[in-house]
Amino acid sequence: MQPSPTAGTVTVHCPECGAPVRMRAGIMTAVCEYCDSTLVRTDANIDLIGKVSHLLDTGSPILLGNHGRFGGTPFDVIGRLQVRYERGTWNEWYLAFADGTNGWLSDAQGRFAIMRRAEPGGTLPGWDALVLGETVRLGGRPFLVVDRRAAAYQGAEGELPFVAQPGVVFHAADLANDRGQAATLDFGTDPAAGAPDLYLGTFVRLAAIELAPLRRFEGWPRAG
Repeated sequence: MQPSPTAGTVTVHCPECGAPVRMRAGIMTAVCEYCDSTLVRTDANIDLIGKVSHLLDTGSPILLGNHGRFGGTPFDVIGRLQVRYERGTWNEWYLAFADGTNGWLSDAQGRFAIMRRAEPGGTLPGWDALVLGETVRLGGRPFLVVDRRAAAYQGAEGELPFVAQPGVVFHAADLANDRGQAATLDFGTDPAAGAPDLYLGTFVRLAAIELAPLRRFEGWPRAG
């Protein structure tokens, strides 16, 4: 999930409808908000790879363009990746922090976590070694394996650091501990291909990270 080494923020025109599309530094793909076409930046070129799949309304209070603050650093919500698997659908919101770093805001069944790519600091467990309910150590800390699945990209909007082709299946495991910490091991499209990417983070409340303006629902209490 790492950004490509591009530089500068540019505004390009969608090859499909001609609308302006903003692509920031480190962004590989952007979805045109007017026609839902996916644009891919390759060196100095902008290519069109077709339409994104339909995004499902999961009742999330988060909106593209939200602003927040985490660990004292402001961030913007600049993209969304929607993922589906046999038990449902969830959202991964791509964050651009004011210090030039990036991260993800995981949004699943009313639970939220901010995740960042991390160095493993040791050998990570393989796909077959991850058993639901068992404990593994990541970065010297114990984590419980809470989910292990194959999932597919449902659709996307905004800006993302990689090409999320709808229907592509990837493998990942989610872990958590009693300190409010979260972890994800991302094995990509082939869980036997090599070591996974490690993402570490913290479970958060939307009010605590000052996320605004949130989507409102009639009759629903404010999300927090």
